Amino acid sequence: MLVKGRAISSLIFKFEGNNGFLFQYSTVAATTPTHLIVNYLINSLGFSEQEAISASAKVTRINSFKNPDISVNFLKQTGFNDTHIKTLVSKSPELLFHDVEKNLKPKLQCLMELGLSGSDLVSVLMRDCSFFNRGLDTHIRPVINCLRNLLGSDENVVKVIKRTSWLISYNSCMTIEANLNLLQSFGCSNDKIKNFVLTCPKILKISTKRLEEMLHRVEKDVGISRDAVMFYHIVGVLACFSESTVDMKFGIFKSFGWSDTDILTMLQKLPYCVGLSEARIQTALTILMEELGYKSIYIATHPSLLAYSLEKRLIPSYEMWKLVNEKNLIKSRREFYTVMTWPKSKFLEKYVLPVKAELPDLYDLYIKRIGK
Repeated sequence: MLVKGRAISSLIFKFEGNNGFLFQYSTVAATTPTHLIVNYLINSLGFSEQEAISASAKVTRINSFKNPDISVNFLKQTGFNDTHIKTLVSKSPELLFHDVEKNLKPKLQCLMELGLSGSDLVSVLMRDCSFFNRGLDTHIRPVINCLRNLLGSDENVVKVIKRTSWLISYNSCMTIEANLNLLQSFGCSNDKIKNFVLTCPKILKISTKRLEEMLHRVEKDVGISRDAVMFYHIVGVLACFSESTVDMKFGIFKSFGWSDTDILTMLQKLPYCVGLSEARIQTALTILMEELGYKSIYIATHPSLLAYSLEKRLIPSYEMWKLVNEKNLIKSRREFYTVMTWPKSKFLEKYVLPVKAELPDLYDLYIKRIGK
């Protein structure tokens, strides 16, 4: 039927209790039947009205009208529970209308053949539902083959995908290959590249221009030779954050009086410190510099002080160490950094158990806080 020159599909959606609904149609729809999708989301998947409206608004195109129960049942058989399915559909409601045999099943089978299954498969796809909208032969398989050639085994590909699920939906093998070529031109052997990617998969996604800038920055500004083991550790840490985030974190150190040399010293010794949150850096520096009186150069050359857990190690150990020394409960005093390098068991034996009788409440609090 023609109305004002536009083709309108005749659609009939028939509800049958809680068993879903049947789709009948004469032609492909010219417009998305939003209200019918909303009804299905509410009655079959437990969406609230607002959630259903929000999700249905994301549907821009449906190529064929399949009974959505077919997709839902397939996902359940694969290992997704009701909560998983609701989350997936809320992000990508068009998933309901994918052809199971031609679309969903072959894509999931491709991952299963790699060795992803069960809870691992569900976990990966829950973090990256855009996978369902990628072409199997135009995208998913080429990316997997690229990773397989780089990492040498399906087992390693699975390791990387489990850490960074976005890789299987990443839209450019060209960037991956360009970054690998850049690393090779920088003198990085294939084995080094493989280990680098296994520890820092994000290196495959960042722009080749930015990667090149980081490589030169670490070599020239940080002063680490490209042949040094630490070189790629630092590049990997920097690759995990935007340049503005890294600068913001460096700014916190500088607000406590750190010089560029101090920051570079810390980076050379323990680049992981850049990965700490801004709040964590702020709190740790407040304790170490303002309460303990450590200078920036000391912390920079002993950066493990920044890496210790604040809640379960640094703060409770500091408070116990401080009080024990103030009350002269232990004859042999140790520098705080020394006792912090001890395993928890040794700190407990040397600094906590000897004062249990004098400070029973503090002992109980310490044990509770460190989670022993």
